[in-house]
Amino acid sequence: MQVESELYSALLDAGVSKEKAERVADALSRSIDQRYEAHSAVLATKSDIETLRAELRADMFKALTDQTWKLAGIVLAGMAFVVAALRFAQ
Repeated sequence: MQVESELYSALLDAGVSKEKAERVADALSRSIDQRYEAHSAVLATKSDIETLRAELRADMFKALTDQTWKLAGIVLAGMAFVVAALRFAQ
């Protein structure tokens, strides 16, 4: 709001009518608000990034856990195959 009031005062000092100065200050204020809204819809905040990091960590931990269990199952199946093959060979 500081910028708008400074602009309003400068326009009045320059001889612009009060009504025109108010319209210019209001137009500037609306323009700033529109740009802020447009940027806030696209840009991420620190909170957004921290939330995303937490979600990624959870997803990576779940994927790693799933892969670990799959690998353990493969190793146990391989060991069972070797044991069965050794017993069959005897």
